[in-house]
Amino acid sequence: MTSDGGARIRKAIDTVQDSLYVAFSIEKLIVSSSASGPFLQRIATLTERISYMAYKDPVFQLPADNTLTEIEIVNAVMLRSLVAGTNRHLTRLYVENCLLDRIPPTLSNMIELEELLIMQCALTALRLDVLVNNPKLTTIDLTRNRIRQLFPITTPPKNKLSVTFLSLAANQLERLDMSMFAFMPDLERFDVRGNRIVRFEATAPVTYGSLIRLLVSSNNITQFDTRNLTLSELRSIYLDDNALTELPTHWGKLPKLIYLGFDRNNLKRIDMSFFAKFATLNSVIISENIVETIRTSTPITMPELDIILFESNQIVSVNFTGCNFPKMNLISLSNNRLTTIPPLFQRFPESRLAMDGNPIKCSSMTALKSKITDYRLYVTTGTTQSDCPTTSSIALDQERLACCDA
Repeated sequence: MTSDGGARIRKAIDTVQDSLYVAFSIEKLIVSSSASGPFLQRIATLTERISYMAYKDPVFQLPADNTLTEIEIVNAVMLRSLVAGTNRHLTRLYVENCLLDRIPPTLSNMIELEELLIMQCALTALRLDVLVNNPKLTTIDLTRNRIRQLFPITTPPKNKLSVTFLSLAANQLERLDMSMFAFMPDLERFDVRGNRIVRFEATAPVTYGSLIRLLVSSNNITQFDTRNLTLSELRSIYLDDNALTELPTHWGKLPKLIYLGFDRNNLKRIDMSFFAKFATLNSVIISENIVETIRTSTPITMPELDIILFESNQIVSVNFTGCNFPKMNLISLSNNRLTTIPPLFQRFPESRLAMDGNPIKCSSMTALKSKITDYRLYVTTGTTQSDCPTTSSIALDQERLACCDA
């Protein structure tokens, strides 16, 4: 900062002092040695928050007793070290695009810190011990680093951690043991999307009574075992974009689960009896797999289930005999290989059925023409035969044809 830089900023602030919120952008900052350290002491007399849109030094120093409450450091492509003195003011630290390879060892000096975000940097491991001395820390976001290993807390802390949000998304984890986070009982959202996780489990019993979002899609999961987990508030689990070949068999307590999804895995056969353990489910979504058959090995009643989506699979056979779904509203079997329309309206008289994108025989479709015109049965339609991907069609009205195979 030039010799009169502080005075010029102060004068600018004074001219708009009646405003509720004032933000200044400095295009080029000239400092004698570093844009942190002593500079932060000077700038803290003028503001509570500072954002660096580019930071070029290898070290960032936060002096003891600095009064800034929020610091953002973006595009810190040379930053390798962040050192903090004892601080009772900073509540939010955001660092993005840097060379930090570990959580700053002086993290515990930032006593009032509530939000720690280190994104797109060079972290390769997370030692949970480093988090235990920040009693007010609620948000930890370590998205887009290179984290391959998690090291558990070695000595149980006197007090549980206050963390409610933890993101390890877009890292390089291959195995996840949920029991590691037992000292975060208030966890509400946990995000590990976009890693390389093959095995998801909890090796010891643990309860997360506040967890409402568990995000595990876009991994390589082949084993998903939650038998040691109690997730009393969790509403949804989406295991989309993983590598499951069978529906997981080991489940913990999920008394409020509503949505369960397995899009884009490698599932080949579905037994509807599997879902009996989830009495509160209202949606089952298993699209873009390689499912060929759907059956029901034992009778099942699901009082809340109203949506089933099995779209874009390779289904040739469907049997819902034994299924009692009194609230069923929509079953979608779009884009499969079915040649006849399954007799689902008898079993679920109030439901709608989507069959578009299947090579349905015209004889099967003709018998249910009224369901199509009543918009209870959705099939591929066109205005002329050339619109149809099939060999034939039936007339629905003067303008529409239902596409089918002769």
